[in-house]
Amino acid sequence: MTEIEDESGTVSAAAVAEIVRALTRGVDLDRTALARGLEHHPDLIDSFSDLSSTMTRWKQKDRERSALLESASELIRVRDTEKLLQKLVDRAQTLIGCDIAYLSQYYPETDDLRVQASRGAISANLKELRVPPGVGLAGQVVRDRAAQWTSNYDLTRLPHERRVDSAVKAERMESLLGVPMVVDGEVLGALFAANRYPHDFTTDEITLLSALADHASVVLKTAQLMGDLAEAAQASAEAEETAAAQASTLQRLVEVEEQLTQLVLQGQGVPAVLDAISKLLQADVIVVDSGRLGSPNFPADEEFFDGIAVDNADVHAALSHSRATGRSAQVDGAQHLYVASVASHRRQHSGLFVRFTDEPADGDANIVAQAAQTLALIRMNEQARADAENRVRGELAVDIIAGTRDLSELEARSRIGSFSLSGPWRLMTIQGDSDNDDRLGAHLVRIEPRILMTQRSPGITVLLPSAVFRDRPTLDTLFEESGALDSSLVIISDTDYDRKQLRTAEDEMWSCIRILNSLGISEGIFPTEDFAPYTAMFGTAPEQVERFMERMLGPLRRWDRTHSAELLSTLREYFESGMNIRSTATRMSVHVNTVKQRLERADLVLGQGWRAPERAFRLQVALRLDKLKSFL
Repeated sequence: MTEIEDESGTVSAAAVAEIVRALTRGVDLDRTALARGLEHHPDLIDSFSDLSSTMTRWKQKDRERSALLESASELIRVRDTEKLLQKLVDRAQTLIGCDIAYLSQYYPETDDLRVQASRGAISANLKELRVPPGVGLAGQVVRDRAAQWTSNYDLTRLPHERRVDSAVKAERMESLLGVPMVVDGEVLGALFAANRYPHDFTTDEITLLSALADHASVVLKTAQLMGDLAEAAQASAEAEETAAAQASTLQRLVEVEEQLTQLVLQGQGVPAVLDAISKLLQADVIVVDSGRLGSPNFPADEEFFDGIAVDNADVHAALSHSRATGRSAQVDGAQHLYVASVASHRRQHSGLFVRFTDEPADGDANIVAQAAQTLALIRMNEQARADAENRVRGELAVDIIAGTRDLSELEARSRIGSFSLSGPWRLMTIQGDSDNDDRLGAHLVRIEPRILMTQRSPGITVLLPSAVFRDRPTLDTLFEESGALDSSLVIISDTDYDRKQLRTAEDEMWSCIRILNSLGISEGIFPTEDFAPYTAMFGTAPEQVERFMERMLGPLRRWDRTHSAELLSTLREYFESGMNIRSTATRMSVHVNTVKQRLERADLVLGQGWRAPERAFRLQVALRLDKLKSFL
């Protein structure tokens, strides 16, 4: 056997070789194992023990380097942030050999730390832990941006907080090491290693945990950058999508504008625009004029609004907003109902109402406003043409009635070529609201385009060619049933007049209106022939009608009021019975003596001469006027 000699004696070479082989295999040798082979050679035992410890540290360093390299490789390969952080925490627990490892992310907006990943925890408190600013060892790590550790957490003088202490107690932590996660001076969080027993953390453990924290920092920073890039890409995609949608909407609006412009240039009217808008928007469309808008029953009396709970005030509020802004407006309380004001040069705004079946698309509200502007342009053009035609009609009517211009000259100026200006004519005089004269005239022209009109100080004089009545014998009835003449006082003539007779006939008809006004009559349609006698008597002074009636009948009225008599009605029946007492009694269903007594009282009231022909005539006229007044 080969022996090796040292100062303490000889030692077996085989024993030394066995120890060397064990070291090369990575076996950890303690002093007891070395003493069995080396017996009483303390120097060799010390040397081999140091060598074993050194090799153990080298192996640990090698494992740590491999773990760090593997971690770095994972940073490149793996894109799942949660998985990476969990792997780092798992690796920290394994390499350091601690009971618990966990990672907390720092949220600057709330200035607190929140646990994102953990390994070795035995309670749910740690996973839900949120550490307020400046509290505990974690708060100091973030504040100082340096590693902090303690071998006994309960004995630390750091600020404590109930929820944090509760989580530490639930995990039975005693020793705790925390290192910051910092990138470019920005604190992203902290990585922690903890044991459930007192432990003094070594420099190697602190260095290793700091290296893993650096890797975790890269993960979080990369995640932040990727999140920022994703948000930027999302914002860019949304902006691009929005721009494309806006461009598409703008293109659609341009096409609609071109289509509406073509309708105007083609001379199309309101129905064509409404039909086009209804098809474009796939919606129901209606135009409501100012007169119907002002009705107290609007919109309840419009079938268009059936099934919509909409208030009159909400409609007018939306119309006012549209007038002020020039845009369409949604009616409050009606999700799919839009309105736009249609302007007029007479400031009589109509309303364009659009009822969508579904939620309106982008740009639909603008199309409603475009349609309203187009309708306003058409209305203004129509009104301008109507004004020009009415001006010509008025001038022709004035010249025809006056008879001062040659007929050939008037024919040359006339734009109405469907009938002759030579006559004969029928007349109509209309007294109504002067503010509505234009609207009334336009309504009459729509019913019969061949009429001429001129405004007079009391109202409108209308000339109708007699030939029109041969074509349309019910024209008077059409005028009456149209509603255009409601609330107006109208005198019509069934007589055909030559041009030379028109001025006199017109004066008589206006005199008739003045006579009816003096009787308190302000509306209705009456033939002028029915009032010819009164016009002949009072035509030049219609204001005297009331005074005449008071002078003739006043004493009888006062007697009737004072004595509860019926003298006025008895005298009316007496004259209408041909001054026959018995017929009067029969008509009044009274006794003959009663009539005689009333006539005797009339002698007392009026005097004995009231039966004389001349006075009886005037009394009969007054009685007829009184009856006419009460009847009308």
